[in-house]
Amino acid sequence: METLRKIDYVGQLVLAALVLLSIPILYLYGFLAGLLIMGCWQLISAALNTNAFIQSGRRKQIRTYWKCCIGDLTLILICWFSEEAIDADYTEAIFWIATTGAALIAVYYLTIYNRLLQFISLRNELDGLTKSKH
Repeated sequence: METLRKIDYVGQLVLAALVLLSIPILYLYGFLAGLLIMGCWQLISAALNTNAFIQSGRRKQIRTYWKCCIGDLTLILICWFSEEAIDADYTEAIFWIATTGAALIAVYYLTIYNRLLQFISLRNELDGLTKSKH
């Protein structure tokens, strides 16, 4: 399972690098498409790893992640469903706030996920040391 998590983490880092590198070529379209793909990927990853976060004592961090995701998705849905009811300038401002939030949430998830992987690796190493002494 640790290997799959490392592959997942490295894949997310590669995608983040591609998103950033696509900005000069594809402008904001590449950034937004990459952010959408990364957001979906991270939601699936977080859903599958929430239990591991909780068991490793990182309940607060994963709860913060989920709260931020819910808030950000709420802003995006407000933009989408109130497109005609709210002035376009306000909708655009809300959209860019949500997009900035999504990028920050992606960085936050990568940070806490890296810490989780380090914890699991250290725990496995310590388990191996204690088993070899018996």
